[in-house]
Amino acid sequence: MRVLHPLFVHLHVAFLLMAFVAMYAWLFRGLATSVFEDRTHRFARANTWAGIVTVALSMVAGIRDGMFGTVAQFRSASVGGWLLVKAVLATFLLVNYGVFLYHSSKKPRYLQEDGRRTAWCLGTQLVGIVVVAFITAIGTMLVYYQDLLPRFPWPLE
Repeated sequence: MRVLHPLFVHLHVAFLLMAFVAMYAWLFRGLATSVFEDRTHRFARANTWAGIVTVALSMVAGIRDGMFGTVAQFRSASVGGWLLVKAVLATFLLVNYGVFLYHSSKKPRYLQEDGRRTAWCLGTQLVGIVVVAFITAIGTMLVYYQDLLPRFPWPLE
């Protein structure tokens, strides 16, 4: 399990970052040239799907590490609350990208034909990458700088 958790963590960051870049490249290239390429949008969808799968796998590995891990545990008064924050943010991330996939699948023939769906897709990608950045920052702090994190009152101790 030591290999699986970092593998899933880095994979979902890569997939979701590629989805974000592809979605906004689709937008800016389309605005600049008036040609919105549907294959770029499909690439963003495929990366979002792969990101969701690896986020779910990372959550399973993270829960296992939080129960039995050596770096941080849910039962720890010092960092247990931060693990809970990460779990809540990861759950929100799944919901957020689920909204993206829902709206991008209900599009007319081309996404740019429905401005509201386009806004939802671009907005959920932006919110998603910001949440990924927060989760990544918290994870980095938990692994390398636990003593700098503020303490949460934790009922499990």
